[in-house]
Amino acid sequence: MNFKKASAFLRIFFPFLVSFGLTFLLFGIFTVVKFNTYEVLILKKELYGLFFSFMIVYSVITFILVLLLYKRIRKISHYAGEVSQGKQASGPREDREGVFRHLITNIDAMSDRLKDQTESAGQEQKRIFAILESMVEGVLVIDAEHKIIMANSTLARAFDLTQEDVRGKYFWEVFRDSEINEMIKKSLSSQTQSKREHPALLTDSIFEIQVSPVFGGLKFLGVVAVFHNVTKLKALERAQNEFVANVSHELKTPLTSILGYIETLKNGAIDNVKDRSEFLNIIEDHSKKLHLLIEDLLVLSKAESDRQKLKKETVDLEPMLLRIFRFYEKPIKTKGLTAHVELVPKPFSVLADPGALEQALSNLIDNAIKYNSPSGSIDVRAVYEPGTVRIEIRDTGIGISPADQTKIFERFYRVEKSRSRELGGTGLGLSIVKNIAERHLGKIEVQSLTPKGTVFSLILPQ
Repeated sequence: MNFKKASAFLRIFFPFLVSFGLTFLLFGIFTVVKFNTYEVLILKKELYGLFFSFMIVYSVITFILVLLLYKRIRKISHYAGEVSQGKQASGPREDREGVFRHLITNIDAMSDRLKDQTESAGQEQKRIFAILESMVEGVLVIDAEHKIIMANSTLARAFDLTQEDVRGKYFWEVFRDSEINEMIKKSLSSQTQSKREHPALLTDSIFEIQVSPVFGGLKFLGVVAVFHNVTKLKALERAQNEFVANVSHELKTPLTSILGYIETLKNGAIDNVKDRSEFLNIIEDHSKKLHLLIEDLLVLSKAESDRQKLKKETVDLEPMLLRIFRFYEKPIKTKGLTAHVELVPKPFSVLADPGALEQALSNLIDNAIKYNSPSGSIDVRAVYEPGTVRIEIRDTGIGISPADQTKIFERFYRVEKSRSRELGGTGLGLSIVKNIAERHLGKIEVQSLTPKGTVFSLILPQ
């Protein structure tokens, strides 16, 4: 340790010692220069020789010292450069206890602070990216140079992209939709927010897009575009509008007839016994249809709003089916239908909400009666399958075309509207069945061949 300190001291103060020696030597030379004796001339030559020898040695040593000092400064400069770039590096060992130890110590401290700040910034960036990745909305980040920094997974899935497809590319290279590109371009140029609802090209999705500028202090950094998928919301709005229109129509038709016949009775038809009886029967029929429609609407509303909680219990299926068939005994006899129930084994138990299950089976049997052929048959069969129970209601009616099979569970959908209204259907029965099945975590299936009949299968987990 002492040797190193002495060496460092000599490297620093050597030039000053040499300068002092040279000054003393020159003083000696000029002191004797005015004497011209032979001895003095010899001494002057020796002093000159000594001076030049000393200068040569001094120059060599000075060059070596400067070269060593330059190399050490280069190492320190290289170390400082690596630290400034955020690289992991260590300073020159020989200088950690030398004259440059304070400089190395300060660079080390700066390196540690820079490392901590880099790690903190990296963790913050990862946290922000994790938040953006977890968002249900699509997020697109674009810098001021119009290049994409990131697109989260939601956006990538919506537009069938990968991170490799987007990162580092200009936004117009990725999105071929002129309206989206125009929105982003406008926000980048004006540094203002823009918002629009837009059906995206090449997809079936509708997005509410909001592009917002991002600033770091006063510096403009780019924009963030948020894509909120409102496809389901728009579909729900359309369904609600259609539902309101259908309900209005279904209510208006019988009400118009009722009001018409009441007006006719008031205008004198009430005095005619035959007309009065006929008109009152018609008013009664239309009133029953209105009552049935309102009942179905209430059932469907309660089911869809989840206000009607399921209370599952073990249900013996045979008594329930017999009760339903007794209720429809009159229309079954009127059409000359035969009913058959096959349950294996007996008793046949089902885990379900009794009221909801009876509602679903009643609707399916009602359909089988209404749309069956005269003198046809209705067969109800229940079997156990792995983890489920399957209840089939088969009729020998007109059947349902493949095109209609995908729509019959929609509210107010009718295969033959005129015939359905004639038979007293509301168009809500199968929607109610589907809702009950799904609330039991089950499903409803249909198989049909026109005109050979239809099989509805209610499948419930057990």
